[in-house]
Amino acid sequence: MLENEFDSDLQSDAEDRFQILVCIDGSDASFSGLRYAVRMGSDNSADLTLLYVRPVDQGLSSGGLQMRVARENMLKWGVQLPGTTALKKGRDMLVEMGFMADDWKEQIVHTDVTGDPLGDNTTVYKNDEGACISLKLLVSPSVDRGILDECEVGDYDITIISMCETDEAKKHAGYISPAATMAVATQHRGTVLVARELEEDHGHFMCVDFSDKAIQAAIKDAQIAARCHCPVYLYSVAANEDEVETARDVVARAKAAIEAEGLSIAGEGTDIGDPVECIIGKGRKYSLIVLADTSVKGLRRFFTTSTAYEVLQKAANSVMIVR
Repeated sequence: MLENEFDSDLQSDAEDRFQILVCIDGSDASFSGLRYAVRMGSDNSADLTLLYVRPVDQGLSSGGLQMRVARENMLKWGVQLPGTTALKKGRDMLVEMGFMADDWKEQIVHTDVTGDPLGDNTTVYKNDEGACISLKLLVSPSVDRGILDECEVGDYDITIISMCETDEAKKHAGYISPAATMAVATQHRGTVLVARELEEDHGHFMCVDFSDKAIQAAIKDAQIAARCHCPVYLYSVAANEDEVETARDVVARAKAAIEAEGLSIAGEGTDIGDPVECIIGKGRKYSLIVLADTSVKGLRRFFTTSTAYEVLQKAANSVMIVR
């Protein structure tokens, strides 16, 4: 386990730092999400957790491995076990991008899991300035359940998860299927960025409806976008001519609220039509389509009937749901 002094330092430092969870499954899409996370934390005020979830056992008990040795060495990369290759690649990417260095302090945590010989394993890296990077290899009955459990206990400001369905991605033991991604995006109570071929330099397309939640979400998105130096474009859709002025007004309100926080927007616009079709069409050229979850708090079933949910399902590019 972590030493008490080291553990308490982590907790006190984390209180004031932006917390990012990046779900890794070894696919290119998941690593594009990691690169975006690095941009969010480029001012050295963010901590990263890289998470790989694998199903229980996977035949490890019959594979001839000495589990004690495996646990001691797995995140030192001495033994190649399901998930270690992906986490090692993520760690190496962080070093290559200058987000961490090889000389950071290291601590290893192991937790026994009933029915699985390997259990949960975490390597925590920390530098003298208080920055923290955690690599977690967790076991769970399902990938989405493991991610959601980590979201609940981790108190993350944002969770980044890929939406990928390729033969290459499916080879990984911890493959995050589209169904698993939708389960996380639907059930998690925090902000989720669903990465589909995430391109970094095309801005945030923040879509606001006529609710107060959307205004608050626009502020939060502007704060997140500022972390990665991304421009924000405000957009609203009127169902008909009678709603045009209301759509313009909500964009103006969102702009004023963002500017009141000392931030700015790069552009704004409104349209008339079907919200889902308009948002997907206009949002295609941006890095992210951003929407608020305006469903009733705590009742996830309402989210599945929302515009945000439909856009999340149908958009070709990355989508962030702000909560």
